[in-house]
Amino acid sequence: MFLGRVAGSVWSTVKWPEARGLKLLLVRPYRLGDLAPGVMKPGAEASEPTDDLVVCADTLDAGPGDDVLVAFGHAARVAVSEKLPPGTKPNVPIDAAVVAVVDRVEVDPEAV
Repeated sequence: MFLGRVAGSVWSTVKWPEARGLKLLLVRPYRLGDLAPGVMKPGAEASEPTDDLVVCADTLDAGPGDDVLVAFGHAARVAVSEKLPPGTKPNVPIDAAVVAVVDRVEVDPEAV
């Protein structure tokens, strides 16, 4: 999982059948410096800014500017699948999904 901010939307009129009706978002993952500016330990190098964006299925109607928690892999497929019977595998071709809209993040400077 990772924390990120919704940067935009992706529209697709032609999709895998099981992905029809899924809203797709562009999410920029946060770096530590984004979440807690000024908490880097002395001598630690700051990470380079990133323009990486991840396309995520939206399960919660998030929108641009929202902070979100994104799950990957099997957890993402479970998040977008309808309630499944025990032992049934999700068959949705999704690798990342928004599973929470984040209200607040608090970083303990002593733990960094």
